[in-house]
Amino acid sequence: MRFLQEDPWERLVQLRRRIQTSCSRCCCAPATPSVYTNYPDNVVKAFISKSAELGIDVFRVFDSLNSTSNMRWRWTPCGKDTDALCEAAICYTGDILDPARTKYSLAYYVKMARELEKMGAHVLAIKDMAGLLQPYAAHALVKALRDEIDLPIHFHTHDTSG
Repeated sequence: MRFLQEDPWERLVQLRRRIQTSCSRCCCAPATPSVYTNYPDNVVKAFISKSAELGIDVFRVFDSLNSTSNMRWRWTPCGKDTDALCEAAICYTGDILDPARTKYSLAYYVKMARELEKMGAHVLAIKDMAGLLQPYAAHALVKALRDEIDLPIHFHTHDTSG
């Protein structure tokens, strides 16, 4: 709205009218729904509900520090108050194939995925914001997740050169 001088809700309605067969997605980090400003919980919940009502199909919920407690209330409207889906995201960091790196191990990500599934996520995303997840590690991670959870898995990376 600040940059385009238009009503973002009206823009969403226009887009949904023209793009009826594709899913639309909105990213939601703690207290910052689609923008880089913090808002109170009730404002974020209202934003998610209104966005779903006007055409957002999937909300990718994530916390850069992988705090599942920060993510839990984000998808309250998804699937309960709306038809929208919650895509809970694990933010990948480190190298799961390096035995010297013990904090963010394969077990860490599997445990988090199990927790997100129990919390009611509809889809699990692996969010690789820094392009750290190399092919062999990605194979090991996705295989372990598929063995442990029953959610569809989406891989999102910002690695544009590899």
